[in-house]
Amino acid sequence: MADFVLKRSKVKTWTLDIDDQSFEIPLAPSLTPEKYAQLETGEGTQAFFKEYIPKEIADTLTIDDFNAITDAWVRASGGLKKVGE
Repeated sequence: MADFVLKRSKVKTWTLDIDDQSFEIPLAPSLTPEKYAQLETGEGTQAFFKEYIPKEIADTLTIDDFNAITDAWVRASGGLKKVGE
């Protein structure tokens, strides 16, 4: 018998609305360590959000837009921590 049985939690998402369209983006605690590490650079963070925002919309977003999205997502995620904290 196992000493510990992992019960995986459901992926928690955050809803982003842009131009009357909604997009579900996983919150930081629901990411894999590899996906989470991607957020260490600005380019990686933009690439992360572009996985969930269609190209035709993402390509029109400004740096200010990405910064606002990132700030709101980090707050919704409870902040960013190093893996293992």
